Amino acid sequence: MHGAHREEVLTTTTPQALRAALAAGDLTDAAFDAIYPDELRARSELHWTAIPIAVRAAALLGAKPGEQILDVGCGAGKLCLIARLLSPDGVAWWGVDHEASLIDVANHAAWELGVRDDVRFVHAEAWDIDWSRFDAFYFFNPFPALPETPGNAFQKYGAFVQECARAEERLATLRSGTRIVTYHGFGGDMPDCFELVGREAAGTDELQLWLRR
Repeated sequence: MHGAHREEVLTTTTPQALRAALAAGDLTDAAFDAIYPDELRARSELHWTAIPIAVRAAALLGAKPGEQILDVGCGAGKLCLIARLLSPDGVAWWGVDHEASLIDVANHAAWELGVRDDVRFVHAEAWDIDWSRFDAFYFFNPFPALPETPGNAFQKYGAFVQECARAEERLATLRSGTRIVTYHGFGGDMPDCFELVGREAAGTDELQLWLRR
């Protein structure tokens, strides 16, 4: 699998050509991932949103000009980059992640793909961002129960529970009409003020579309 990542290359980085390749289903994950440093590509299969999932998630989010969308725990920014290529002009895609190295490569990829004006990646904790400014969100399991960091497993799981509870509280404060798309959820339960308006099998789980009443 990792050898395939090294063999395929991204033959173009123009937004127009990439949109056409996405529309035709001709852009593979391995080719797209070539825009990232070699040492990060091994994360793609497990931790990054695959292209078919990103394409469908972008459609479910239904971004319109003037809207702002936030990917919580964006990693290397793959969802935002694919979604920007597919969305109309005037949509602002934002990603936030606590890992600085991933934010650096995400911003560099946005520049390489020519979408830097409409995509922003921020090195911060999710709670450092004002969620009320956004019209829609994407969550792909952003709070791992046992992150790959040193420490006691019991303490790390306790921190995960706290993160999920904090996300639930923050979600409950969002304005009516806010849209959420989840893939593998976010670790907690959606507040009662959200209605599940769509769900479909996707990849190794399902995509769910939630609407704030």
